[in-house]
Amino acid sequence: PALVDLFTMTSGDNGYANWASLTFLSMMAILFLPRQFQMAVVENTDERHLNKAIWLFPLYLLVINIFVLPIAFGGLLHFPNGHIDADTFVITVPMAEGQIGLALLVFLGGFSAAASMVIVETVALSTMVSNDLVMPLLLGLRVVRIRERGDLGGLLLAIRRVTIIIILLLGYLYFQLIGQSSSLVSIGLISFAAVAQFAPAILGGIYWKGGTRLGALSGLLGGFLVWAYTLPMPSLAEAGAISTDFIVYGPKGIALLRPYALLGLQGLDPISHSLFWSMTVN
Repeated sequence: PALVDLFTMTSGDNGYANWASLTFLSMMAILFLPRQFQMAVVENTDERHLNKAIWLFPLYLLVINIFVLPIAFGGLLHFPNGHIDADTFVITVPMAEGQIGLALLVFLGGFSAAASMVIVETVALSTMVSNDLVMPLLLGLRVVRIRERGDLGGLLLAIRRVTIIIILLLGYLYFQLIGQSSSLVSIGLISFAAVAQFAPAILGGIYWKGGTRLGALSGLLGGFLVWAYTLPMPSLAEAGAISTDFIVYGPKGIALLRPYALLGLQGLDPISHSLFWSMTVN
């Protein structure tokens, strides 16, 4: 009976709305995460490699999820009370069974995977920040006179190195603020919801000839503001960084502005709720 319950879709936070939103966010993450672009385009040395990646990457995702299911089911059956985060099942189940060697192997594999992801992501983000934010700003400042320099390679490299350090420090600070109250998966889903805001502008730019730069920027700004209001800010409140009255009663006691029930919309989990409103505004 316990195994049957795992295959049964329930209502509430783990219902169909949550499943649909997670599927949509995963699709958006595969398409629009900076590290995906970094590996598929920036680091690509031969366009012919894409012909193999078209079928090999989906196959890889399918194969690894075949192993995810038994680990997830085993963890849910082994820890039915829910006091263990599901994203740690791969290491907590061997530890609970006394398999220390296997747990150590899992730890090394997880550390390797996490380190490589952090490296690629920070490099991709630093490139985006330096090329699209810092350099255009410096080129527009007449006081700096950066246009008079012949070689900007050293300056660009220094900017990217500083940006990498800042990104890592900001990520560590955010984890220190909410890490004790949020699981790794929930933190990742917040970032996935942010990445989904790029979808209308990118897809619209590809398939809609009537789209404009101003419209894309307006949509991005509106979507990111709603996302920040309905996900990162409440997570900080739940961690104790700001008052929880913001979640319960809304700012200034305005119930319609509660971040988890914006404009009176209730019955959705926080991720689905934020995704609905941010994408609607976008």
